[in-house]
Amino acid sequence: MGYSSRITRRCCVVLDTNVLLLLADGVNIFEQIDEILFTKCEYIILSQVLRELEKIAGSKRNVERRKARYVLSLLREFKDKYNIKILSINDKGYPVDDILVETALALNCYIASNDKALRSKARRKNIPEIYYREEKGMLEASKEFI
Repeated sequence: MGYSSRITRRCCVVLDTNVLLLLADGVNIFEQIDEILFTKCEYIILSQVLRELEKIAGSKRNVERRKARYVLSLLREFKDKYNIKILSINDKGYPVDDILVETALALNCYIASNDKALRSKARRKNIPEIYYREEKGMLEASKEFI
C-alpha cells in the first residue's frame, strides 16, 4: 500500500496539587513536560485537585495561600495555551490519590506528582510518572516509559 501507518501515542498527564504549586516557584511545568515527552500534551486536572488548591488559597498560612491563589489565576490564563482540561469525577468519598491513580490508569496518562506515596501507587499499577528533581531544578519522567 502507498501510505504510512505511523501510530502516534496520545500524550496526557494527570496533575497533582504539589506539582501545580511549582508554578508559583517559577517552574513552567507545562513546557518542561512537553519538552521531556517530546510532544504537546493534554493536561488533566481533577476537580478534587482544584478544591485542594482553593482550600489552600483560603487558609491562614500566608505563603501557601499566596502561592495557591497565584496558581489558580495562572491556570485560568494557561487553560487554552497548554490544553488544560478540568475533569469532574464523582469521588464517592475515595481519597484524592486513589482517584488520581485510577484516572491516569483509565485514560492511559502519565501522572505528575512529588508525593512519594502517590508515586509508589502509580508504579505498582505501571503508570508512568513525572516528578520534580529539586537538585536539578527541573521535572523528570520515569525513564522506562519514555
